[in-house]
Amino acid sequence: MNRKSFAVGLGIAAWILIGPPSGLGQEAGEAKAPPARKIPGLTAKDEFPKACVSCHINIPERKMDTRFSTLLGQWRVSVEPALLAKAQAAAPAGVTLKGKHPRVPPGALRNIPTACIKCHTPTSKTAPAFARMIHLTHLTGGDENHFLTEFQGECTHCHKLNEKTGAWSIPSAPQP
Repeated sequence: MNRKSFAVGLGIAAWILIGPPSGLGQEAGEAKAPPARKIPGLTAKDEFPKACVSCHINIPERKMDTRFSTLLGQWRVSVEPALLAKAQAAAPAGVTLKGKHPRVPPGALRNIPTACIKCHTPTSKTAPAFARMIHLTHLTGGDENHFLTEFQGECTHCHKLNEKTGAWSIPSAPQP
């Protein structure tokens, strides 16, 4: 192999491995694509690896306790009207929610959200389907919604991608 064909081969190999030289294939004055968005768990650090229980915590300095034990204690007495309206929208046809959450089985807080999904199935005849209810709760309401303002409605805080298989999951974990 002579020097010229070696250089051409090396250039082709570089093109394949790292892409074309910058600017090649770009018209004069054409803007480059922006950099990839920082997506937690994909292109940025995942600050909430345990999904639900990573976010639903007690923040005493803000007088905000969103742990599930606290929320369920409140909901056993009464669910605030705005949240009840979202849950009602996700409820099975013909079901009118009573505005109080039923007692949860012992040990349910050791496996969130898997324990929740046992009652909140897509085919439940008595409880709102988990996915519909959670998406309505977390992704509607604009500036009044804590998940949208505090966490920017980022899907990957809950949904985790297995980059080897392409499968999405929501991890379960115990409430701390």
